[in-house]
Amino acid sequence: MSIAKNILPIPALPIIQSTIMASAPTFSGGRHDGHMNILCALVRGEKTTEEVANYLKDNVIDTANDKAFSLFVGERRAEQDAACAAYIASTVLIPPNFAEFLEPAANKSEANKDDKQEFSVNQERLNASLTTKLAVALANVDVFALIARILPENLTVEGYRTEIARLFGQLAPVYMERVQAYFHKGLQFNLLQMQNDQFAFTSSNGYLFNYDIQGLSLLLGGINWYGRGQLMGQEHFLNVDYFTPKVAELLE
Repeated sequence: MSIAKNILPIPALPIIQSTIMASAPTFSGGRHDGHMNILCALVRGEKTTEEVANYLKDNVIDTANDKAFSLFVGERRAEQDAACAAYIASTVLIPPNFAEFLEPAANKSEANKDDKQEFSVNQERLNASLTTKLAVALANVDVFALIARILPENLTVEGYRTEIARLFGQLAPVYMERVQAYFHKGLQFNLLQMQNDQFAFTSSNGYLFNYDIQGLSLLLGGINWYGRGQLMGQEHFLNVDYFTPKVAELLE
């Protein structure tokens, strides 16, 4: 039996995850939640092209000289959906922004001897934030698992990145529908950890969401629903054309 000597099985999840992260738009080299909220509002039909144009004008953004804003002008098109979906998917793949639900405390604790600013949790905003994070994580599971299952065999790493970006772009409308479908108001949450190196909570529908130095993991009934190389409790491997033809020649 002949074995392809340039092929290696590599977990699909890290390649899918890094590709989606790289697909999320950046501005001057960094993320910008404000800009992306406007673009996603346009995609969802919550803002018109005129309102987006006014936003760009008010913020003195010259779209002619800044390619990062090309998605904000012109007719509605699929690239806008893909960019918004990638941005949303990436929000649970980076450290959480505690400013989403922290606010200056009304009263300082007796232990605060240095008169430092203290913060308290706004429970309503916390519930909204955790509901959103769980919905996004679950949509990621669904679409990433589908992509992992239908990817072709024996591409290079870069070939897989190109194909993943193409498939995710095609599935962007479905992805955003999944986020909305998983957004369940009324869920109860238990915040377990809120530190710079770990953020964890459980939900009343059985999930354990954890973000730490190893990235995102989502458990359901003890099963790795997302993370540690698994999707829906299964490992997905890609047979990657990893080496140059010279390797096969040397092994003849």
